[in-house]
Amino acid sequence: MLQSTEHGLVQGIYGQQRARRSQVPFMNHIHEGLAVMLRLQASPEAMRAFCLHPLVQGDGELRDHYARVARAVEPVPDGAFVLGVAMEYRSVANAYLSRAELPPEGIRLSPLAEVNAMLVGDKVQNRKDFELHHAQTHANHVRLTDYFQQWCQALQVEDRYPRLKAMLQGAPWS
Repeated sequence: MLQSTEHGLVQGIYGQQRARRSQVPFMNHIHEGLAVMLRLQASPEAMRAFCLHPLVQGDGELRDHYARVARAVEPVPDGAFVLGVAMEYRSVANAYLSRAELPPEGIRLSPLAEVNAMLVGDKVQNRKDFELHHAQTHANHVRLTDYFQQWCQALQVEDRYPRLKAMLQGAPWS
């Protein structure tokens, strides 16, 4: 996976950038999310799309990176499918953000297994970082705690979350 076009693309854009508050390298999110997805036997296509997701998730990122991403994956076999999965991820993930209330019908998951696998990797990794770096200090810590629990419940990984978190904390990059 680390040799894929998609991983190289996000690595090239992220470089050595770090999160403002925690100073954790942005690539840590990619590597830990991939580790979760690998543990849960996600498909290679889902993992490649996970590498792309931060480059197309927000409107600004989509505007700034879409053309470059599309050109990079065009010659890759199944590159269009992988980019489509990343775009579906964008749709599902952005439908319920941490600042929004849970919709009455609950969190809408994707009809694509690849997208739901990406969501597991993303939410487990983000929750672990939140608990490690921000749970005690973030102004919206109560809301964020609920938000991550709601996602893990919807994705049916709440019971596995402690083991996945422990796996990430014991990894060589942590």
